[in-house]
Parts: sequence; structure tokens; C-alpha cells
Amino acid sequence: MKKARILLCGLLLTTLGAVAQNEENDVPVYVIDSVPATPALMENLPPDQIGLITIAHGQKAILKYGSQAANGVVYVETKPFARRRVRRLLSTASPAYDSLLRRYGSDSSFQYIVNDHVITPTDETRLMTVDNKTFVSLEIVSPKVLEERYHLKNRQAGVLIVSTEK
Repeated sequence: MKKARILLCGLLLTTLGAVAQNEENDVPVYVIDSVPATPALMENLPPDQIGLITIAHGQKAILKYGSQAANGVVYVETKPFARRRVRRLLSTASPAYDSLLRRYGSDSSFQYIVNDHVITPTDETRLMTVDNKTFVSLEIVSPKVLEERYHLKNRQAGVLIVSTEK
């Protein structure tokens, strides 16, 4: 799955780069981690660092980025940026999560579970798609519950997230 995702990201970046080389006027607006970027920056972004790609087009994109967005906007979030965004969202939504995060200093000892799918390093995209529009609820569970229900050990806490994204 990870190799397929990297291959897909590489193919997308190569295709976007080819479009950029064909006609300067056909280039979409690129935004990496909320900052407008050049096609060259996109091409040099390592595929294994890409957490999420969203493509927008239409009137809203043009209103936000001007006429240069007539060919769309390619939003890219790197994995570290997406994780920080999700942690901020969850901290705001749940005082219990925020308390755990403050207690342990990071979420590296947590086990995320989104819509009953255990998040693994090769399946982080499920977690990264959680945002203000898709987030429904969060429940903190104990290591005992993680072991009994999900057969997972060596985690300080489980973070069960319900999202409208499937």
C-alpha cells in the first residue's frame, strides 16, 4: 500500500510537472502547507513526505487565489503539517485529549483509530483526512481497552475518532 501511494504521488507530481512544462498558462496554483509554492518546489517535494493532496477548482479557487487559479489549486499537506493540524483539532475538541498530549509531550505513544480502523504508519492518510468538516467525535480509551478490543499493546492511550470520511 505504501509503495502504491508513493508511486501514485510520484506519478501525480510528474504529471503536474509535465503540464507545467507544456504551457505556462495551464499551470495550477500550488499550495504546500498553506503557503503558495512554485511548480519547482512541488516537483522537489519527496513523495514519502506527502500526507494529503486536495485539488480545488472553480469560482471559490479563483476568488481566493485570483485568475492564476483558473486551472485549479493543488493543496498539499506534508505529513508533519497534517499531523500538527489534526492534533490541534483534537486538542480543541477534547479536553481529555489535550490533557493527555500535555502529559506525554507528544502523541507517539497513542494509538489512533479512525472509524474503527487502526491507524498504522502505512495508513496515516485516514487520520490526515480528519478536519473540521469531517470530525464527529473522539473518545479516549485505556491501554486495557486497546488490548481487549483491538489486540494492541504498549500504548499509553487509544484515541478513537469518528469521522464522516470513510
